[in-house]
Amino acid sequence: MCEFVEEFDEEGTSLKTKKYEGKLYTTIIPGNVKDHLERIEQMEVRDDDTFVLSYPKSGTHWVFTIASMLRTGKSTYKGSPDFLDFNDVDVLDKLPSPRIFASHMTFDRLPRQVREGKGKVFVVSRNPKDVAASLYVFFMKLENADFSGSWEGFLRFYMQGKMLYGSWFETLFDWERTKDTYKGDNIMYLVYEKMKKDLSSHVDKMASFLGVTYDKPFLDEVTDRCTFKTMIKTVMEEIKPQDQDFIHKMSKEKKLPIYRKGEVGDWKNHFTVAQNEAFDRLYEEQMRDSKCKFRFE
Repeated sequence: MCEFVEEFDEEGTSLKTKKYEGKLYTTIIPGNVKDHLERIEQMEVRDDDTFVLSYPKSGTHWVFTIASMLRTGKSTYKGSPDFLDFNDVDVLDKLPSPRIFASHMTFDRLPRQVREGKGKVFVVSRNPKDVAASLYVFFMKLENADFSGSWEGFLRFYMQGKMLYGSWFETLFDWERTKDTYKGDNIMYLVYEKMKKDLSSHVDKMASFLGVTYDKPFLDEVTDRCTFKTMIKTVMEEIKPQDQDFIHKMSKEKKLPIYRKGEVGDWKNHFTVAQNEAFDRLYEEQMRDSKCKFRFE
């Protein structure tokens, strides 16, 4: 069974989570965590199911939008993906195909059939400084967020791994272990900064990975529709309120608080010099044995 945990510090920073088997989860995960994870484990997976895995604010909705267009053959925007984390499995089972799921959990928490090779999985990673800045701004836009406090307090918690879904570093290492040990061919690893640099080639590769074939004009249209410049300008005009109902209710601004800037290097607008130096020391220590290299600007 899960344990409700609320972290505090002397400056009033607080974080509410559900803790299960040593990992931290958002408080809105259904029930006692254990039962929900067991139901996900046994979930029936379809051949054309797609799963987008990421640490929060690493490009989840972006990859979901691209995958949705490639799966449906329509360059229309959707609201939010159906999260394994937050939705009852009975609801997920009834969704029409093609289903595009998202999760901030790691590969070991996906349905057993996925881990046996069924369906397709995108794992997307983003540099931890931009993740921190984006996640803090996201919390500030939510009603009754699990986190409350200043940027300084947030960064302290974040660097200590006291965050929804735990440490960014531990999540990355878990994916690295999966990449080294998993023998299946149904996972594609994506890096946010590389996608920003060359989205067109990534759209082509994602289509090939999904096993779908389109002419160049459609792939170019998907690429154009999925640049942040285009999404920020038009996505809210085209998504109907009922399509974003879940986060619409949670947002202080009463709209989907997802696509903000999407810039590589926006962390510079949040980190002080001292904070950046402290984070660089932590990053160098933690990433000593990692094969991953990230672009920070």
